[in-house]
Amino acid sequence: MPGRLKTRGCRAPRIVGLAILIALPAALLAQNPFTLSEKEELELGRAAAGQIEKDILLVEDPAVVKFIDDIGQALVRKSGRTEIAYSFKVVDSPEINAFALPGGFVYVNRGLIEAAQTPDELAGVLAHEIGHVVHRHGAEQAGRANMAQTGLGVLGGLLGRGTKASVGQMAAQMVTTGVFMKFSRQAERDADQVGARMLYEAGFRPQGMVSFFDRLAEMQKTEPNAVLKFFSSHPSPTERSANIASLIAGFPVHPQPVTDDATFRDVKRRLAAMPRPEVEAAKAAAAIAAAALPPAEPAPEVRARNLARDREIAARFAPVFHQALGPAPRFDYITNFDFDDDWRGDNNWENAGNRRFPLKAYVYYAVFETRTHLYIHYAAFHPRDYKGGEQRGALLSEALRLGAGIGGQYDPTGRSNELVMAHENDLEGALVIAEKSGENPAAARLAIVETLAHNHYLKYTPRGSPLVGDPVQVDGVRPLLFVEPKGHGIEAWRDDAFQRKQAEKGFMIYRYAGSAGDPDSAGADSVGYDLLPTYETFWQRTRAGKNDTFGLEHDYAFLSVRFAEGTSDAERHIRLGVMGSALNGLVGGAHMSRPPWGWFDGEDRDRPLGEWFLQPAETARRRWNQPESFSTTYTYHPFLGQFR
Repeated sequence: MPGRLKTRGCRAPRIVGLAILIALPAALLAQNPFTLSEKEELELGRAAAGQIEKDILLVEDPAVVKFIDDIGQALVRKSGRTEIAYSFKVVDSPEINAFALPGGFVYVNRGLIEAAQTPDELAGVLAHEIGHVVHRHGAEQAGRANMAQTGLGVLGGLLGRGTKASVGQMAAQMVTTGVFMKFSRQAERDADQVGARMLYEAGFRPQGMVSFFDRLAEMQKTEPNAVLKFFSSHPSPTERSANIASLIAGFPVHPQPVTDDATFRDVKRRLAAMPRPEVEAAKAAAAIAAAALPPAEPAPEVRARNLARDREIAARFAPVFHQALGPAPRFDYITNFDFDDDWRGDNNWENAGNRRFPLKAYVYYAVFETRTHLYIHYAAFHPRDYKGGEQRGALLSEALRLGAGIGGQYDPTGRSNELVMAHENDLEGALVIAEKSGENPAAARLAIVETLAHNHYLKYTPRGSPLVGDPVQVDGVRPLLFVEPKGHGIEAWRDDAFQRKQAEKGFMIYRYAGSAGDPDSAGADSVGYDLLPTYETFWQRTRAGKNDTFGLEHDYAFLSVRFAEGTSDAERHIRLGVMGSALNGLVGGAHMSRPPWGWFDGEDRDRPLGEWFLQPAETARRRWNQPESFSTTYTYHPFLGQFR
């Protein structure tokens, strides 16, 4: 996984880093003890620019590009940091936004140019972004992000000090987590101040910054969607406008300010004449949405036959779970959501402590097939994520939530809440991918294992695999997995000192047995588990949106997938609409546990919610960079209405 430390799957540095991040005083974090050299800053910025430009369209009209570059370079000459080469590019996006990467890579959206009414307003935005580069805010964010990701002990070996590939991986991770898109309030003030002075000294009217901020503030009231992206990465303009107005009040009036209104108007005409990718995309999406159909429902005998084969496949590859036991072993037992004989999510924390409800061993599963591979999702449920301890977990989570809020600007990853908060219900998972050899699942070969640990997908391969992933041990074709205590993130079983140290009360080893054992009465450190079909349980309740089981909902709109029709392929558009996306739980962090279609990768947040589960073949091909021979045509996908 891009940016992941090569520690054979060990997650300790990431968790320790976030703990340090939250525990350290804000003043120490603000000092940022890990800083990049200028060379490292440039390497990181160049790599981040390469990552970003894979996913955006750039305006290539020479007149538009030259106009923006001319303004940018005029400002750079008055910036006080002229020893690096700046790059100015226009993104073909209607959103009103602009951003700068470390090392002088500045991007401005078409929509922002169109929203500006004078060259001075446009120059004011560019000056602000150059101000971030002058103050090296992007480099500082990279340092803070590394503290959050890895802890203080390994910072010296990361970013710019490694290989080109490692720098690229780190840049990719920071791009996907938005590290360079949001700065602290003080950083924004610093960029405004240096930008306003730069604007004035380059001959532009600094009042352009004020008038543009005032316009954005008005648009926030009348056209909030138009400025949504800008305000998600920049503070409110009202205070900024007042601060800049106060600053520039002392500037002498320019006798002959720079003006190029004619060229500016020509640039806006050129932009207005360009094709609108977003308009065409919206038309295509509307047409598809209109044609999309809900998932087909199978006849009862088809449903029964398919579920029987699913169970056969899931049983063959069923993982062996090494569940580490913390100070409250009962709350580390893997069980079923309705262990207390109901499907309410908001009483599971309390009922888990009632021993009249046995926590029998169950694991949820779902099976998908393409022309070339089997995909088996396993989900392990715990009634409590009790980080902070059996008695103090819920209360501690409130304190940690407050601490994360206070220090939020020093956590550019935005993930502190996810890792430190205790909460009701916990559902983590694993994906087993097997290469088919005919239709007999007994002939399929284990190819890939991925696990979910606190919104991170970890990648593993068995011995002898041609793919590059951390190693996973197997028992035949069954992967050996480790489940951490308290928080229950899943990773490969390594049988090392770090994993064993987490098991304060030893381990409970879960092996598939076809029946559900009770750990409390097992009399040993192992128990047999049974399998429960996700399709027949959680899925049937999610279609109603928010209810006793689901506390949050999400509009999944529609999915476009390829289904097998004999020897041919057919693209179909399946309408899912609004479904439950987080389990109903109110203790600690509210509604923090998610069903498989609510899972996401914290290092790739722009991807569609739940695609790891709903579109496993497409996701695996992308994540593992597989060729077209790695089929994404489903011969079986019950959740989208494709049956055998």
